[in-house]
Amino acid sequence: MAKARAPTSSAGRVLAVMAVVLCMMLRSVEAATYIVGDATGWSNAVNGASFYSTWASSKTFQVDDVLVFNFISGKHDVSVVSKSDFTSCNTSSAITFHTTPPVNFTLTTTGALYFTCTHDSHCSQGQKLSVMVGTASGPPGTSTPSNSGTDFVYASCRFMFTSMAIYFITMW
Repeated sequence: MAKARAPTSSAGRVLAVMAVVLCMMLRSVEAATYIVGDATGWSNAVNGASFYSTWASSKTFQVDDVLVFNFISGKHDVSVVSKSDFTSCNTSSAITFHTTPPVNFTLTTTGALYFTCTHDSHCSQGQKLSVMVGTASGPPGTSTPSNSGTDFVYASCRFMFTSMAIYFITMW
């Protein structure tokens, strides 16, 4: 006589599948990596002073994201500066200074960050970048877009756990 299959073995499989799905969903909210200037990179040969501000305006930066500054060594650099130094293009008092490309800068705090190139008049020609860094819930003073990765994970988790509850209720 064949033994009846124990409900715990199929329940265990369902739990394992759900755990794998949850892990895959969580990967969708990992930190992003941004190539500063996209294909143009970090250069002064761009479309004037608005190029990098336009580039940054289409992005949502969060803590743990990485900015990658690609440039030609000896012709450009990356300097993290204060807001006043950014505005005036004062390149003599950098907070941090990077000369070896590519520079991978991890965003570790919320708020505004300012970057410039200290070579010649590159900053005044528009080779400067300002970014606003928010948390997973969005930059300070703004709301998170409804299609954010975090909302997706929460909705997916609700769906997954509801499905598991229905499965277990129907098994017993």
